[in-house]
Amino acid sequence: MFRMQMPRLHELRDLISDPNSLDAYFQNFEKNVQGSPRHVKKIYLSWENELNGLDGNAWELLKSEASSYLIRKDRSGRGWQQLFDILNQARAYNYLKAIGCSDVRFIPRSDTRTPDLEGILESVRTLCEVKTINISEEEARARREFTVRTIVTRLDGGFFRKLKSDLLQAMDQLRAYDTTNEARYFAYVNLCFDDFLGEFKREYFRQIDQYLSDNPIPGIAIVFHNDRMPFHEELAIANATVVNAG
Repeated sequence: MFRMQMPRLHELRDLISDPNSLDAYFQNFEKNVQGSPRHVKKIYLSWENELNGLDGNAWELLKSEASSYLIRKDRSGRGWQQLFDILNQARAYNYLKAIGCSDVRFIPRSDTRTPDLEGILESVRTLCEVKTINISEEEARARREFTVRTIVTRLDGGFFRKLKSDLLQAMDQLRAYDTTNEARYFAYVNLCFDDFLGEFKREYFRQIDQYLSDNPIPGIAIVFHNDRMPFHEELAIANATVVNAG
């Protein structure tokens, strides 16, 4: 029913040999999209839009990389987060195109860790590493065990240690790949807060902005993805770019 509206999501679904497996994503996909609240369909359409932004070669590479995670559910409470860690790269691809990059492509995996994307921006080679900060172990456990918990208004030290580690790791990967030391560097960061409904998202971004002001990382442009589906507001901060999607 929704194949015409979401052709690339259906291409992923078609890769699953046993769609009824409990470890398979897209279980009862058509029924769930049709029977769920409207925002569920909007979320899937938003993903379809991201995937449609990829050219044919980029899509085939991303699809191949994502294929093994379509039937790999993490039973610790994170679901198919590994799958979406891969698909998140499409967001960075589309961001680079949106700011005017040409010749955007995914960098094939190699024995040594490489950045995810490269392109040309204003005649300058541009490299981008994509990172995802997932929910905490405590939140994953609470979701797995259906535990009642209180969502806090302040991000803890563990979040900022992870953010710093990811950004420094991205910088190392970009520098190692840039043998000429002339490229422009980007880190595209997808954030999965413990606050599932996003009630404190504005406050979280304020804290992140303050942290980056106090702990700058020169030489890299930091981009955060703010998924506004289904009702979140647009956000902006001083020390990084925020992509307000949805």
